Amino acid sequence: MDNAIINALSVLLIIAISYFFKRVHLVDIAMAKKLAYVVMYLTLPCAILTSANGIAFDVELLSIILISFAINFGLLLIAFFSARKVELRMFNMLNTTCFNIGNFVIPFMQHTMSPKAFLALCMFDVVNALFCFGGSYSVALFFNRKYFPDQEINLKTIFKEMAKSLPFYIYALVITLSAFGLSIPETALTPFKTIAGANTLLCFMIIGIALSFEISWEQFKHVMQAWCIRYISCIVMAALIWILVPLEPEIRLTIMIILMAPMTSLAPIMTMRAIPSRAEESADLNTIAIISSLIFITIMNSIGTLLL
Repeated sequence: MDNAIINALSVLLIIAISYFFKRVHLVDIAMAKKLAYVVMYLTLPCAILTSANGIAFDVELLSIILISFAINFGLLLIAFFSARKVELRMFNMLNTTCFNIGNFVIPFMQHTMSPKAFLALCMFDVVNALFCFGGSYSVALFFNRKYFPDQEINLKTIFKEMAKSLPFYIYALVITLSAFGLSIPETALTPFKTIAGANTLLCFMIIGIALSFEISWEQFKHVMQAWCIRYISCIVMAALIWILVPLEPEIRLTIMIILMAPMTSLAPIMTMRAIPSRAEESADLNTIAIISSLIFITIMNSIGTLLL
């Protein structure tokens, strides 16, 4: 059986077991929120550090930082022009941008990616992490600031929100070490590898616990509009990456896989802060996006093994 399919089935099994545990009240959303902190501040940084340690630096991959910025900001602009109603426009800006790389792509792909492909992923997520951890939220409020007079939004608050991302600092450390040809001794990394081993399980446990299938028809229409904006835009961008970007096929495929990832799991939290009435729709959109992305990435992985 194809490795990509085996990987997807393993992920689905973890999600299904976690959802079952929630249904029989062994775990709940409160536990998922606590586990999210464990992932964000412990297992994910360790997974990044151990996976990227000792990777040879490639100057041509620096262009991926610009590609990441262009894609993330481009999605914000598309969302801004997607609706006339301020509330719906704000919802789209918060929920159709950013990519869940740390909690989705890395645990899904970290055992099958080459070191160079993983470095490319790190380059992309350096910028993406800044957008995920408050960047998109702040820019969305800034673009719609006259409708949110009680929110103080300026460049200082935007950068303050972005600075809260711990994975960003880990990526910066990994890329800096790689650029100078340095690496952390394997012996020193042993405890970090043990912790990193729990990352995939915890990430997809959180997703399984958070899954919800309770949604009204009206909410479903709003959610599917946002879903179409997100995935149609990303499919077009993925095609352009493959056709126009002068990088080797494996790196282009890595960027395309990132583009098929679901939006950040922080989107419902950001939505709750800005437009609380839409928080439930945001969570439902996240659920549908996770299922969609599992299908898209598995297909792309399978095709990638034939092309590369």
